[in-house]
Formats: sequence, C-alpha cells, structure tokens
Amino acid sequence: MYKNLRIICSVISAVIVAAAIFVFIYAGWLWGIVSVIAALAFFGLTVLFKNLQEQEENKTNPSAHGDFITGKVKKDDE
Repeated sequence: MYKNLRIICSVISAVIVAAAIFVFIYAGWLWGIVSVIAALAFFGLTVLFKNLQEQEENKTNPSAHGDFITGKVKKDDE
C-alpha cells in the first residue's frame, strides 16, 4: 500500500513542479509559490510513505546485520 502511495505522490509532485513554470508565467508569483509549496508537500508525503514502508517491512521481516569484522550475526534460535 505504501509503495503505491509513494509512486502516486512522486508523480503528482513531478507534475506540479513541471507545471509551476507555466503557473509563474500566466498566474503570477503568488500562485507559483503556492504550486511549489504543494509540490514540496507531496514530496514530503513521498518521504513519509517511504519511511512507513521500511518500518512495516522491518516488522514483518527483521534481518540480522553484521559487519566485515564480526561476520554474520547469529539469531537466538540458531
């Protein structure tokens, strides 16, 4: 679900940024700034949904991390 929301918000943000040039030209500075703020808001939602997706994936499938010195971390049941 979060992946779909990320894609939708990214596309909306990109479309608003692309349209912002024309908004600045034809509607004026105020509406241009409003469109840039809206694009930033959708970008913020994209980042939020990315973080929520990563948290959900870590809850359902936690992975053990190690490093090159200690090697692979063993789980408690191994």
